Amino acid sequence: MNNPLPVDPFSVAEAARRTWPALIEAMLEAVCLVEPEGLRIVAANGAAGRLLGMLPADLVGRDMLATAPTPEDESFWQRVGEKGACGQILSDSYVTDAGGRAVPVVRRVSRIEPAPGNALYVVALVDRSEQKRIEEAVAVGTAELAATLESVADGVLVVDLAGHISHFNRRFAALWELPDEMLLLHADDEIFDWMRQRVADPASYMRRLAEIDDATMLRATDTLSLHSGAVLERVTLPQLSRGRPIGRVFSFRVLASGAS
Repeated sequence: MNNPLPVDPFSVAEAARRTWPALIEAMLEAVCLVEPEGLRIVAANGAAGRLLGMLPADLVGRDMLATAPTPEDESFWQRVGEKGACGQILSDSYVTDAGGRAVPVVRRVSRIEPAPGNALYVVALVDRSEQKRIEEAVAVGTAELAATLESVADGVLVVDLAGHISHFNRRFAALWELPDEMLLLHADDEIFDWMRQRVADPASYMRRLAEIDDATMLRATDTLSLHSGAVLERVTLPQLSRGRPIGRVFSFRVLASGAS
């Protein structure tokens, strides 16, 4: 019986290295293959070239650290290279493109070893520019909404379709005499329970809220009598985005003051 010929691990690694460029080119995300010694890029796909603003061939031989402007990257790669470190690291970071622009990315680094002593890092990068732009726009919109609510004389409470509190103004908190700790903790259930306890007829109040919950596009005006003797008008409106309901807006104004 013939004995099988021994497999040369270095030839296996070399064959793998020749195959990987075609393999990573088939991937949707930006991918660079990086050698552990010197952290030099040995292969990059077209998506990586587009992300970094260079031809993939021009990325070969570049220091992977040179693509990242953050000071944390040196310690990041030190952790990756530590003996016994985990096989994969996932983090948010930045890379610098050819024009010097910092691009936010999600970065996953995995270590592969097709043959003993022949390791490579697979660096996968997902561009977060659009996601970050949306997050910043939402943050600006939230700040503008908060400023608008504070300029309104009525008390305003905004909830999403699941009934969670999205926004409220200080006038709302004052009308319902909400404790500061509830506001600081954003304790939705406690706030709603507090409001239920403040009305003179909790059963009717809860039945009406159930009717409102069942009618997403409902527009309604109700009168609420509180134990304090105050009478509030509550106006309920759907909150819409591009014509689709995303929540509800409740506004409250005083019709009659309570006892001093």
